[in-house]
Amino acid sequence: MKNTYKKDYEVSSYNIDKNMNLSLVTTMGILQDIANDHCETLNADRWSLLKSSNAYWVTTKVKLDIEKMPQMNDNFVAETWCLKNSAVKFERDARFYNNEKKFINISSEWVAIDADTHKIRPAKTIVFPYDMECREDRAIGGKFAILNHSVSEDDKVYSRTIYSSDIDVNNHVNNCFYSRFVLDCFTNEFLKNNPLKTYEIHFVHEAKEGDILDFYRKNVDGGIYIEAKNGEQTIIKVFITTK
Repeated sequence: MKNTYKKDYEVSSYNIDKNMNLSLVTTMGILQDIANDHCETLNADRWSLLKSSNAYWVTTKVKLDIEKMPQMNDNFVAETWCLKNSAVKFERDARFYNNEKKFINISSEWVAIDADTHKIRPAKTIVFPYDMECREDRAIGGKFAILNHSVSEDDKVYSRTIYSSDIDVNNHVNNCFYSRFVLDCFTNEFLKNNPLKTYEIHFVHEAKEGDILDFYRKNVDGGIYIEAKNGEQTIIKVFITTK
């Protein structure tokens, strides 16, 4: 039973952004991909967990520390590993790199959700290899940010209706797609001239088909804060710094 999983990737034309870099949405998708593949080797992937524990994994927080985004035709290794879990939270780190370059360092936090009640399950109530020896090294130092900024109507950027193509197998918005919504808070020119240095997203509540999300953006603490709300309910919180 290995606590490290690696997978090779190539940046192709279908997963790049307008600057020929690996897109942010694809980056988030690869994290989910390697997490599930690793969990499959541990008999704790989505389908195994649903069968054994009537639960499924949900990402609650992700932080990217971007040294350089992989570009079109780059090959890289995506490596992921588990850290020691708490009573509720499971932490997983990752790195994207090749022999010549370090691309992205990632920290993420996951919880198990009950398939019937959709409430968070304590770790001890799901089947997981708790006797596995966990790595202690971190891809990113420090803790996740405390995102408690307030926003007003003056900070509103745009509104977006959630459609059927935004929904995943869990019947809510696919976590990867939120990053596309976040990037829509900026112009093409801004993103070209201000590449992301760090990107941290907290998933607070689910959004479903038919919901209308209002996106707010403001400059705070040397970076940019973005929040999406469904009425008065916060859906995601994001903190970005640029190079």
